Amino acid sequence: MPASTPDRTPAQVRRLILSLLPTTFLGAIDGSIVPVALLTIGRALGEVSLIAWVMTGYLVAGTVATPIYGKLSDVHGRRRMLFVALGVSAVGSALCAVTVSMPMLVAARVLQGLGSGALFALAQAASADVVSGTDRARYQGYFSAIFASAALAAPLLGGVLTQHLSWRAVFWINLPLAALAAWLVWREVAESPHVDRDARIDWGGAALLTAGLGVVLVAIARVGQGAGWMSTATLTLLGLGAVLLIAWTWRESDAPSPIVPTSLFANRVVMASCIANGLNFFVLIGCTVLLPLSMQALAGERADQVAMRLIAVTLATPVGAFFGGRLMLRITHHRRIAAAGSLLACAALVALAMRSAPGVSTPVLAMIPLGFGIGMTFPPIMVAAQGAVGPNLTGTVTALVSFFRSLGGVLGVSVLTSVVMAAAQGGDLTVADPQALAGAFRAAFGLAAASALAGAAAALRMVPFSRAATGGSAGARS
Repeated sequence: MPASTPDRTPAQVRRLILSLLPTTFLGAIDGSIVPVALLTIGRALGEVSLIAWVMTGYLVAGTVATPIYGKLSDVHGRRRMLFVALGVSAVGSALCAVTVSMPMLVAARVLQGLGSGALFALAQAASADVVSGTDRARYQGYFSAIFASAALAAPLLGGVLTQHLSWRAVFWINLPLAALAAWLVWREVAESPHVDRDARIDWGGAALLTAGLGVVLVAIARVGQGAGWMSTATLTLLGLGAVLLIAWTWRESDAPSPIVPTSLFANRVVMASCIANGLNFFVLIGCTVLLPLSMQALAGERADQVAMRLIAVTLATPVGAFFGGRLMLRITHHRRIAAAGSLLACAALVALAMRSAPGVSTPVLAMIPLGFGIGMTFPPIMVAAQGAVGPNLTGTVTALVSFFRSLGGVLGVSVLTSVVMAAAQGGDLTVADPQALAGAFRAAFGLAAASALAGAAAALRMVPFSRAATGGSAGARS
């Protein structure tokens, strides 16, 4: 039976968790349903050169908005901020669906990202308000499974909608989903029990954080689109972003109600959880790009064949997340579950890096332990971070961990694809030397394996949940 709170019975807790799943699903598909339609969109709107920014704008906006939503939900309540995020997401989706030019679509996707990017973190924070102790592990497994399965299955849905209806359908589909999610939030989600409406938001700090992260993420995204790491533009953007983030850190140290309290960066459990989550998503999101590229470039697979083979990782990731959540009910030292999942993924990536000849058999076989292992890490990482702080910081720390997830994904795509593109002539994989290209893919998978190994090391820095769950002081002392 799930743990109940003073004003909620176990049955009501279950209904609350179920009511938040559509919100999680919507937040997951928005980022991954669009890529399969990008080429069609570019051709229809006549500006193919801008299609990369359709995804970049969305990812940057969602990443920088997440920690701000987390703080606002601690001050104004999860219910209110869920409505705001769902409303912004729906408006952005509608504008995307009726766009008449690529610049308009990029702007609409930024707006959509400002709403959808925070949905997963807000849903998890709302559940943490009413579920405590080891029961968080069970429900985090559900959230992680829904998020992973939706994010990985969305490309198939996007392909079907684009092929048989219109590319605009990949945006219209969000409106009924947002309406359903909002109705369920209105019915089941009460105001957060730990809101602090007297707290003043440090909007100057929020502006510095948004600007600093935005500039850094744009620089990283440009590398994924072919710009060099050492180019003048990239270095200038990274330098400007670093200056803005240093200014934000200095301001937050004295702010009465900072967007992200600097004390969280001194909390070993929180930082270990953030780093482990970022490294794991570096691997997962990066490899969802590497795997289809390798099968197409090295083995000559068609796009529809690749999509079918990706079902292996599509199914393995949510199964691993569900298994990880259930395992937490039986194993006290939850950091070992997260570390074991990262090590399993590392072994799969080593197998990919060591293959001597191109082909599809090894990638397909490796996808299952890769997805399953990364999925296992989701519940213990989030539960450890939430248990390491007091209830008044639940939204902030949930958003911080989610921010590192997004940051890891952006870095994974940019870094790993840049390793592969270095072997291509003029960025065209079809004319690259086959041996050099195979070597580049091996190097990229090897780098991903090293990242998974580092993720396991970071997970071992998380204290056992039996100590962290007692509150923020436990996590901070450990």
